[in-house]
Amino acid sequence: MDDDQLIRQFMQARREDISDNGFSDRVMRHIPFERPFWTYIASALFILTALAALLIWFDGWSVLCSIFVHIYTAIAYVKHMAFEPLYLLVFIALGGWLAIEKIKQLAYRI
Repeated sequence: MDDDQLIRQFMQARREDISDNGFSDRVMRHIPFERPFWTYIASALFILTALAALLIWFDGWSVLCSIFVHIYTAIAYVKHMAFEPLYLLVFIALGGWLAIEKIKQLAYRI
């Protein structure tokens, strides 16, 4: 006999069934339910529809248009001034770093 057969015989001779007492059922009830993919699409469409309705209801389109007009005016004004490209690079780098840090904070909360 080889070692595997000896070990198998030894283990089978001392095998005992452990009583479950409903443990498996309790574990299965606490496993998170996996939702079908279509529910994510349906909820995203619902949220987008609700946002569009709120945008229309509260006249958000005119607010967004005025914001874009102000941004465009500020950019046009800056173009006529002496502008250093290094400032733009620093601003973009700082904004990107802050955005990444905020995403990290939100990810650790979940």
